[in-house]
Amino acid sequence: MTEQKNHAGPLESGKSRVPFVAGIAFLVVGFVFCRSLSVAGNEATTGAALAQRAAGAGGVAPAHDVTGHIKRDMPPASGVTLHHGQTQTHTEIAPSVILQPHPAIRQLPLGYSHPSLPLHVNTQRPTSFSSSAHPSIQSHSLSQPHVLAQPHAIVQPNGQTLTQPQHQARPQPAAKPVEQEKGSFISLVDESGKPVTPSAVVSHIGKFYFLGPKHLWSLEWAHQQNGGPKRPFLKACHPPQAIDKIPVQEFNNMISVPPRKSLVILSKAGDLFEYFTETGAWHQYRANLWLTGSPDPDYVDLAFNGKDIILIDPERNDIWVCAPNSKYLTPYFREVMPWAVRRGDYYVGDGISLAYDGFTYLLRKNGGITKFSGNSRANVRQLKMPFHAPGRARMRPSRLVTAPASPLYVVERENNRVLSIDKKTGQTSQFVFSKTSDLRGLAPIKDGFVVVNGDRLVTRRNDTADLPSAEIHPRSFDQRLDGIGIPVPKGQLPAHLGVFPGARRLYRYGIHAGVDFFNGGGNKVVMGTPAIAADSGKIIRIDDNFKDMDAPTFNRVMSQCAREHNTSDHNEDLFRGCQVWIDHGNRMVTRYAHLDRINAKLKKNAFVNRGDLVGYIGVSGTGQNLPGRAKYPHLHFEIWLDGHYVGYGLTPGETLGVYEDIFGTAQK
Repeated sequence: MTEQKNHAGPLESGKSRVPFVAGIAFLVVGFVFCRSLSVAGNEATTGAALAQRAAGAGGVAPAHDVTGHIKRDMPPASGVTLHHGQTQTHTEIAPSVILQPHPAIRQLPLGYSHPSLPLHVNTQRPTSFSSSAHPSIQSHSLSQPHVLAQPHAIVQPNGQTLTQPQHQARPQPAAKPVEQEKGSFISLVDESGKPVTPSAVVSHIGKFYFLGPKHLWSLEWAHQQNGGPKRPFLKACHPPQAIDKIPVQEFNNMISVPPRKSLVILSKAGDLFEYFTETGAWHQYRANLWLTGSPDPDYVDLAFNGKDIILIDPERNDIWVCAPNSKYLTPYFREVMPWAVRRGDYYVGDGISLAYDGFTYLLRKNGGITKFSGNSRANVRQLKMPFHAPGRARMRPSRLVTAPASPLYVVERENNRVLSIDKKTGQTSQFVFSKTSDLRGLAPIKDGFVVVNGDRLVTRRNDTADLPSAEIHPRSFDQRLDGIGIPVPKGQLPAHLGVFPGARRLYRYGIHAGVDFFNGGGNKVVMGTPAIAADSGKIIRIDDNFKDMDAPTFNRVMSQCAREHNTSDHNEDLFRGCQVWIDHGNRMVTRYAHLDRINAKLKKNAFVNRGDLVGYIGVSGTGQNLPGRAKYPHLHFEIWLDGHYVGYGLTPGETLGVYEDIFGTAQK
């Protein structure tokens, strides 16, 4: 007690307290003053460097917009990183992002989310049914604090992460972010700096390649003028209009074939094309041919089994093995048509995606996964692949991807989620993305995956999975489609993928652009069943004096399609038969085809309301109206947005998801 009093005495004395306090205050003021000078100098230097980089990056505008925000596609800050309290300098990293992301891949800031955009206002995007109108995002302020520099993470081969130092954020009165995203990203832009929204990505011999409906790009890295980190861009490797005399129609998906140093691309018409990455040459792998009976095969996805291409075909209930330049294909199973399947038969009629790693994995549209060993009728066996998706949400799968040393990845575009499934245990993790995401193709990388999210390539590590209890954010679709109805009274969406947009129409070597409402599956369709307007709008075409093709004309058109291996726009219009088109405004049009006759009270430029009678269902344009062949009446219904049918650029699984969003779950 005495010792404590002696130590406390000087502080309690009125004579000694003032000098002591004054000394402490002097030290504090001096420290704050010096610290302020240091921080101010650092901020000035950083700001100048950022402005210089932004101005020198290919002539683009400075990174700050008029509100003072840093745009999210700004080049990353300097190459100095901190690791365990030490300063390190980046060495130049090869652009092989298969093993590690490039320094230009930036960390997604915590709390970042795309601003919600009124999609019905944006009428310039070609694929407007997507909710993430990314080209417009840069003109909107992000609802987050102003940050002087975005951090980025570099995953080293040893698994350690070097993180770019984060400058102090300035508090702003902006709204609090509702969602958080993890990972790192690069912006996908072409050589001119224009944003690109690919549909698929593959990792091929140390480089990423991206696919569009009629495009192919490779990811390259360009030196910046000011000597900063390399800038990523997509270099065009686009195909010619025809490859070995086969016209290039809309692409569906692609795979890497390392032994051939090539990419094999499947078109929605069923043709397979090959791009040789070393020479830049395009060749035909296999042209789709009319070699089977009805139904025609419909290849909805492909994989590489180490030697040949394998194709999933729900129409003929089989998986096919296709060797290069092969005319005929080898089936996995004995031929049993989907409608004739009995207990004990294999059934793949609900398959939407395919993957291979020594076993064949089939993703079904309800989210189930089936595993097959062997690749021919002699040795194929079906194996169990149990797993359980986290949470209570219904699975809405769109793609299945894997690699020999990686998990199974399931992309759920409509749920804005990626599932990672351990192939041995079935243990499943989830990676949740924000509501305004647009998840498309995915490629496994070391310790994780990259996924195309609109005009960004996002990297997620396996150890950053979200909790099983994490809330998912279903994708919001184009608001112009909200409220649209099924054009058949009391109609339901069919379950059969072959009648949806994007399915092959091999008899005319074309691609289906609408959905067919036949009799059955909850729909009552016979000759003369009413076809009704899906929404209110103005009639812009009405075939009130329609005259269908006769037999010689129909045969001539069919011969021309076979000769050209394509359906011209003119011939496709003939195949649609008697039609009515309704313009609903805002670059949205619906088409009603194969009508038997038109509602006589309707005239061109007249306005109709949702549910109004358009005409009566028939078989016009199909060839089934010829003498002795009148059968299979159905309504062919198309939705067009911004000049493309809804389903353009989407896989069959993605198309099904969009139509389920519009009309409800497909009937079984």
